[in-house]
Amino acid sequence: MDGRSRFLYKTRMSRRTAFLENLHHVPADGWTRSAFSIPRAGKVAAAADYRIARIAHGGQDVLYCVSGSGFVETDGVRHEVHPGQLVWIANELPHAHSANPAQPWTLLWFRFDGPDPAWLRAQIFGDRSTRLVITEGPLLIDWFERLFTAMRQREFGLDLRLNLLAGEFFSLVGKTMTGQSDGAMPARLAHTIAGVRSDLSKAWTAQEISQLSGFGAAHMRRLFRKHLRTSPRQWLTRERVVRAQSLMLRNDASLGQIAAACGFCDVYHFSREFKRITGVPPGTWRRGELWNADAP
Repeated sequence: MDGRSRFLYKTRMSRRTAFLENLHHVPADGWTRSAFSIPRAGKVAAAADYRIARIAHGGQDVLYCVSGSGFVETDGVRHEVHPGQLVWIANELPHAHSANPAQPWTLLWFRFDGPDPAWLRAQIFGDRSTRLVITEGPLLIDWFERLFTAMRQREFGLDLRLNLLAGEFFSLVGKTMTGQSDGAMPARLAHTIAGVRSDLSKAWTAQEISQLSGFGAAHMRRLFRKHLRTSPRQWLTRERVVRAQSLMLRNDASLGQIAAACGFCDVYHFSREFKRITGVPPGTWRRGELWNADAP
């Protein structure tokens, strides 16, 4: 091989995609029906021609750009991704990602699966972009290091460990989405929530909740979506159901009395909303919980 041939050979080899970490796990049968797992994870130093495109795939892929840049197509949107940015890919839809040929990226990535991961994505992001800047970059890199270590060692209880790590990741993303490193919500929103909780028997209207907060109704809805991933009305109904559960176990009040104490119009309204949220009527839930409480 002459000098020119050796140079060409080295140049071609240096441009190949390098899989610096490429880890796999097969969860126990039935595991992902009730808990999360991480079947794949890795680190990729991409070449200029790196591209992956799929019509659909199981689970959800998450990419974190360490250096360079690239492009992600997910949920009908094309994102340009730079260092410090993360993208959560909707694997149930057509999707693709590729390196920027001028500056190919290095990625940390993983795929998680579990009970309805697409629903989880919608709960975390709502109608906002699934590309975000990770404000706690060192924490995320440390998380990936712990993930890689766990998947390399493959110790007993790995399924439980991966479920725990998935939960840590969801929490980190949730905090990033709030714009607060400690996950705190604005003081006026916290004041509003505390005020409504202190008087759940009141027939709160959207206007009254807005007046309590000092925000307009539209801004109030945006704050609830951003920090609580729900609307004020949905949040209030769930708070009333939670309060009703507590009252049903603390005293012998009738369902009608509990409905009134929790702000429901009547016992029928209470029963309908309780069953919609918990899956069982309040009387059935109460008997089951009291029976369990008395069991040895």
